[in-house]
Amino acid sequence: MMFSPYETAVSLFYHLANLFFWPVAISLLTLFSWSLLDLGRLLNQAWRRNKESRTDLVALARRLKTVSVTGVWHRPDLEGVPLSRSLRGFWAKVEGRLAALEDTEHIDLWLEEVLEQEEIEITSRLDRSRALVRIGPMLGLSGTIIPLGPALQALLGGDMPGMVRHLVIGFGAVVCGLVLSGISYGITLVRERWARVDLKEMENLCELLMRVRKGAAVDSELQNAGF
Repeated sequence: MMFSPYETAVSLFYHLANLFFWPVAISLLTLFSWSLLDLGRLLNQAWRRNKESRTDLVALARRLKTVSVTGVWHRPDLEGVPLSRSLRGFWAKVEGRLAALEDTEHIDLWLEEVLEQEEIEITSRLDRSRALVRIGPMLGLSGTIIPLGPALQALLGGDMPGMVRHLVIGFGAVVCGLVLSGISYGITLVRERWARVDLKEMENLCELLMRVRKGAAVDSELQNAGF
């Protein structure tokens, strides 16, 4: 029996679609489970952020005024200053970098580098949930369309229960994909808002360090000039 090119293509696409069903189904279920776990982590982070101390910018500025420049960088001790969890972690990185500096001549470049690295890390974490916002509907649509082929085949053969079974799988896949996307979208919005707040605090810290450094440098020059 001879097959036309069109029938050959139809048979090829049909088998390819069925071949992709299990990878799509497994990926969809795995990512859906991961999104639920990520939602749990988000709720835990929200609870911790609500309980942790907030950054006191005034107290931070007063403590940073203790910085002096006398040829060697004297790092300020921020112990006891109310800082948020993210800012305290950022300060640990800044302090480690400043410990390696012999002077503060190029401190602006070092602070900018540390801040950019922190922005890259935050963006990388956000990209995971952002990707699921797009991937969820695509996997859901794929999981819906793939069972339509077997459903139509069952309809052609008069197997109504088989057709209904395939359609139920397809509808379940699209719902799963949309819920996955919705959860990821909500998680992304909340974490983006937190990221903006955290990055603003980090920028404020860097700006205060720069201002204190400039003021200390001016005082040092005045002392050297005899004023």
